[in-house]
Amino acid sequence: MLNDWYSCSCFLQRFPALVGTAVAQSEPQQFVVVYVEFKPANARAGGDVLQQLEARAEDSAGVIRFDVLQQIDRPNFFALFEVWSNAQTFEDFQNSSETQAILTQLTPLLEAPLDQRPGNLLTGTVNPRSRHAQARQIFVITHVDVDPQFVPQAQPLLNTFVADSLNDPGVQTFALLSQTPTANHFQLVETFEDLEAFDDHVSAQHTVDFRTATAPFLGAPYDERLYQFVSR
Repeated sequence: MLNDWYSCSCFLQRFPALVGTAVAQSEPQQFVVVYVEFKPANARAGGDVLQQLEARAEDSAGVIRFDVLQQIDRPNFFALFEVWSNAQTFEDFQNSSETQAILTQLTPLLEAPLDQRPGNLLTGTVNPRSRHAQARQIFVITHVDVDPQFVPQAQPLLNTFVADSLNDPGVQTFALLSQTPTANHFQLVETFEDLEAFDDHVSAQHTVDFRTATAPFLGAPYDERLYQFVSR
């Protein structure tokens, strides 16, 4: 949905925080990750409804990015990755009658309620999406649940991991989100140019060191899920 914007010079003026680490603004951008689980027989129909939601978002004030993603190994599992100019524009989108009508269509197709996780960008880079390359791109969302007492120890490790990973070949986006208001829950949002780049990243020594160092601080398994973009 953003390919026309990305190709024009006004993109840098309109969406400065998507190029490099987010810049300071009067209001923080609202990031949202939504996990969507359809009954297996409803995967295709559910994906179609999510694309209706994407189309609705495209016409909404304050939208910066809205991606529909399908989990590679479980095709009835989807995710939404959203970036809004601020919390109010996201709330307005959610509460509109048009959005509510689409969400109503989703309900009978689901095997579990929508798992919506709003958050703030802590560090990292969210780069523009490459429409021409999306067929081979790998989008990864990792939920990192840190035991609350260990957040001061774990967060510097997460920050360093993001900084190291941005230098890995084939990395296009690598960012750390803090879930609101659960400050010990984090989301790593990552995009790779292809599966080989992802495999090289997870095999890199800095990734192995990070996983080893953070393991004692986790309150739940490291939940890493691989997705592909769904195109309309």
